[in-house]
Amino acid sequence: MFPISIYTGGAVENGPMGATYNKPPSASYPAQDDLTFDDLKRKIFELTGISEDKNSITVNARWNAGTGGSHCFLQMPICENSMWRMLVDKTLSGGTGWSVVELFVEAVPNLGCTHNDPEEKSQSNVECAETREKSQSNVECAETTPELPTCRSSKRIQEMRKSLQELSDEESIDVKPPSDELALYSGRLFDSLDDLKRAVREYHFKHNKNFVTVKSSYSRYVVKCLDPECGWKLYAGSGKDRSYCQIKTIKGEHVCSNERDGEDNVNMSTEFISKLILDLVKKKGDACTPKEIQEFVHAVYPCMPSYLKAFRAKELAIAHLFGERKESYAKLAPYLNAIQVVNPGTKVEWWSDATADPNVRLFRGVAWAFAPAIEGFKSCRPVISIDSTILSGKYGGRMLIAVAYDADDQLLPLAFAVIKDEKDESWSWFMRWLRLEVVGPRPLCVISDWQDSILTLFDQPDSGWSTGMGQAFHRYCSRYLCENIRSSFKKDYLAKLVKWVSRQNQPSKFSLGMLRILETSRQAHNWLVKVGTRPDEESANHLWSLCEDGGYRYGIMAANGNECVFDLFPQIQMLPITALVELTFTKSAEIFASKREAASIIEVEKQLWSNKVVATLEARRAKASQHRIVSLQSQSFTHAEFEVETRSKVKHNVRMGHDQRSCSCQKPQLTGIPCSHLLAVCAYRSINADHLVDAAYDARQLLATWTPQFHDPGSPKEWPEYAGVAYSLDFKSIKRGRRRKKDVWSPTSEYHCGKCNQIGHSKKHCTRNQGTLVSSTSES
Repeated sequence: MFPISIYTGGAVENGPMGATYNKPPSASYPAQDDLTFDDLKRKIFELTGISEDKNSITVNARWNAGTGGSHCFLQMPICENSMWRMLVDKTLSGGTGWSVVELFVEAVPNLGCTHNDPEEKSQSNVECAETREKSQSNVECAETTPELPTCRSSKRIQEMRKSLQELSDEESIDVKPPSDELALYSGRLFDSLDDLKRAVREYHFKHNKNFVTVKSSYSRYVVKCLDPECGWKLYAGSGKDRSYCQIKTIKGEHVCSNERDGEDNVNMSTEFISKLILDLVKKKGDACTPKEIQEFVHAVYPCMPSYLKAFRAKELAIAHLFGERKESYAKLAPYLNAIQVVNPGTKVEWWSDATADPNVRLFRGVAWAFAPAIEGFKSCRPVISIDSTILSGKYGGRMLIAVAYDADDQLLPLAFAVIKDEKDESWSWFMRWLRLEVVGPRPLCVISDWQDSILTLFDQPDSGWSTGMGQAFHRYCSRYLCENIRSSFKKDYLAKLVKWVSRQNQPSKFSLGMLRILETSRQAHNWLVKVGTRPDEESANHLWSLCEDGGYRYGIMAANGNECVFDLFPQIQMLPITALVELTFTKSAEIFASKREAASIIEVEKQLWSNKVVATLEARRAKASQHRIVSLQSQSFTHAEFEVETRSKVKHNVRMGHDQRSCSCQKPQLTGIPCSHLLAVCAYRSINADHLVDAAYDARQLLATWTPQFHDPGSPKEWPEYAGVAYSLDFKSIKRGRRRKKDVWSPTSEYHCGKCNQIGHSKKHCTRNQGTLVSSTSES
């Protein structure tokens, strides 16, 4: 079926889009696809009330002759069934670019225009055929432009032929839409009432006008200007079958003030803005601020939404992209259960409180680790770093993350947790689960900051991370160390100096650096020596410096949890909780797939070590060729000692034996990779140095890390049925107020000073800040 609109009793006018009628349709009805032209005429007489005995009718179809998606409507006379069927077929196939058949009908009194005489009727058919040939030769609008026949040489048909002849004299017919595509005018048709409402809103947003809806129903839509002194008013209605909507009348013009550029438009809803900014929010995530949304909308329209409206639009856009935040908590347990079913070995731990309903528990936290990551960690170095970041969503919370390092120094996202708030018991709960379910009993080096909730873990014998019992080796993140120095002592130079000192492997350079720190600030020096120490410890240098580490770090100085969050899982801070877990799964799967492919290439090339180690060895071998073996200090059956002199006349002692290969520069002991001095001795003694590399860097270990595969749980309809406990957040306990976004430095951070308006530092670190420093920052 297809809709037919019949216009009669008025006149045809030329509007911005071509032929239009100055009156609304007299009748509309849905027609069958096999309707003939004779049946159509009988239906027209029946619906319009035109007397068939006293009148005959001429039927002209409103034909879209536009090209390239534009519209230009012409009148096409219909006088026989073949022309009618051609029009119907084109409409049903979409060839006209219009879904409604519009007919302009004119009643002609039966004065002498009937064809009772067979000869006259035959002559009429001949004229019709001749006219069809002329029309076909003159009109070349497009491949779909119809042949336009004429029954008799009436005045209307002659005018039609003349207009078509004028068009055919041009090189081509390129019909263009009105200059203002948002223009509202009488007779404009829309596919639905929603399209009409959208056009009215777009028009008023474009001109920054406000309107109010007077009436809105399935059949009628009336709006007027919000300004009482402006007489603009629009009337529109739907067809009887509601297959289209048309503007009937527009009264008056907008005479309200146009001096409203940059002001909010009351008709611009948060729903409209949210759909407008979907791509922006999807691209920038939580970095997209309400102020930026205001500027984005103002660049499209002359109006600017309020800050609150922009903020709510952002939340709504996030809901459109990733789902509602409240509903996300209800979907979390079924989703994690689906992951566990299709990825056996995945570990999930819930932290919750009981409620009156035994089937519902209050959410406090959830931790998860995917089976491929757990399996891959077995081939990684025995080092993990732990970190946390603030979740900036509506309900806040924090995200805890543990990452490992493969043989090529690449990050492996090992375990995640989302907690309601970060307290001492939060880290204790997460780390105990991590030890029991994920990493196993082997001793590990843990790199983190020095907050009390983490430090207490390494003092408790039953935590699984006791340093006194050899279960773990705790080390500080050098990046947190430098940030703390910068914020406490307000000296960028001092922070850079501490960073340099923390990464030195040679004791001589470390001692020199500590002396410079002492000369710069005695308070900073004393703080570094005692930071995080126990009462029985004299120094804490082993906690933050590579030189006194003992080789547990493998040269890794920073806790890369936040780097993992910001780089590997972009926009994760703003997501609803189920979307957050889903992002960790999909991105982890992508990481494993890409790293697996790279590791497979190494295996094909029969490479012994990871790419980083191979590149390091090549560079150090080139450097070793410039060293000179000065003397053989001592030699025995079990070991030999050599003195190596570098190009800069610096001497290092190298010791080689069956169970010990060391150098006074400490690189082999601290990182597990031979230094240039050790390589020089190997070349001197014709020894293959490959066996001196730590087995953790083996290319087979690298491939084994990324070999496990992830299996997608599919859409919610494909998830297995979940019959477990439901988890719900206590929404009443959520604190109100401005939500924090970041509490630590990240690689994407860009400081902007509010005091001097310069980029590169914050107001707190501005050199113009003349405020009194705390006593702990006083310099010697």
